[in-house]
Amino acid sequence: MNQTLLGAAALLLMLSLSGCGGNDPATGERAGAAPAGESGKSHDGRDHEKAGDGHDDGGDEHAHGEGDAHVHEEGEPDFARIAPERAGTLGIEIAAAAAAPVAQTVTLTGRLIIDPKRVAAVRARFPGPVVRVHKEVGEAVDRGDALADVESNESLTVYSIRSPLAGVVLERMTNVGDVAGTDALFRVGDVGALQAQLKAFPSQRAALSVGAPARIQLGDTEATGQVVAIAPQVEGHTQALDVRVAVRRPSGVTLVPGQFVTGVLEYGRGEAAVAVPFEAVQRLEGREVVFVPEPEGFRARPVEIGRRGATLLEVRSGLEPGERYVTRGAFLLKAEIGKNDAAHEH
Repeated sequence: MNQTLLGAAALLLMLSLSGCGGNDPATGERAGAAPAGESGKSHDGRDHEKAGDGHDDGGDEHAHGEGDAHVHEEGEPDFARIAPERAGTLGIEIAAAAAAPVAQTVTLTGRLIIDPKRVAAVRARFPGPVVRVHKEVGEAVDRGDALADVESNESLTVYSIRSPLAGVVLERMTNVGDVAGTDALFRVGDVGALQAQLKAFPSQRAALSVGAPARIQLGDTEATGQVVAIAPQVEGHTQALDVRVAVRRPSGVTLVPGQFVTGVLEYGRGEAAVAVPFEAVQRLEGREVVFVPEPEGFRARPVEIGRRGATLLEVRSGLEPGERYVTRGAFLLKAEIGKNDAAHEH
C-alpha cells in the first residue's frame, strides 16, 4: 500500500515538472523553446526579406522613373520638335493639300551636252598663216574676243579671228605657224546652255511629245527641263531615238557636259485628288512620309504614292484634301529627326 502511494506521487511530480516547461532531457534545453540561432535567423531573415522586397520595389520605382524621363528626352521617332515660329526662319513652308493634274512618266538615260545652237566652229575668213594664238582650251571668252591672229595671203595684213558668242573654248585645232584654210580653228560653246541627250526605244515613242516637262537626275542632284526635240528616226548603231531635253540648271548646282544623267519625262496627265511637290515627300525608316504641323513641331505621316510626275506626286492615302502639310523644307525636318536619333545612340 505504501509503495503504491509512493509510485503515484512520483508520477504526479514528473508530470508537474513536464507541464512547467522544463528542460528537454535529450538536449538540456527548455521544452517548447526554439534554438537561439534559429530564432535569430528567422527574425533576421524575415526582416531582410522584407527589406529586400522594399529595395526591389524602390528599384522598380527608380527604373520606372528613369524610363519615363528617358522617353520624354528621346522624343518620338517620327516627330521633329521645331517651334512654328522658328520654322519660317528655316525656310519651311506649309500649304493645304489640294488636287492637281499628275502625269505618268517614262524614264530614259543619256548624257549632258551643250545646246547645239550654242556651239560655234570658228574658221579663218581669209587663208594664211597663224601668227598668234590668244586663247587656250577651257578659257572663258566673251563675244568678239580675239582667239587667234592670221596673216592674209591676199592682203598680207594681220586680222583677228573672233569668238561669235560668249562661252568657253572647247577645242583649239591650230598652232602658230599653221596655215589657216577652210577647217575650223576653234570650237566655242556656251556651257550654261545644256541639254540632256536621252535615248528612247521605238516602243516608247507614243509616250513622248515635244513640250513635255521632265526631271533630269544626276546622283543626288535634280534639275527640271522640257522636251525640245525628238528624232524622226532611230540611230543605226543603237536602234534608239534621240530625245533632247532643255535643262534648267538649279541655282548653286554644277552641271558639266558629258555627265551621264537619267531623264524622267511626263505623259498621260490626269487629275489627282491630292498632289504634292516631290520635295514634300521624304523617306524615313523605309517609308515615304510627309510632315504635318502640330502645336510643338511636325509629325512624319506615312503616305501611299500613286503616279509620279516630273514635279508632282499623287498621294493616294495618308493625306486628305485641305490638310496642312510641309511643301518646302521637309528634308530639314527629316535631318532633325536623324540628329535626335544619333544623339540618343551616342
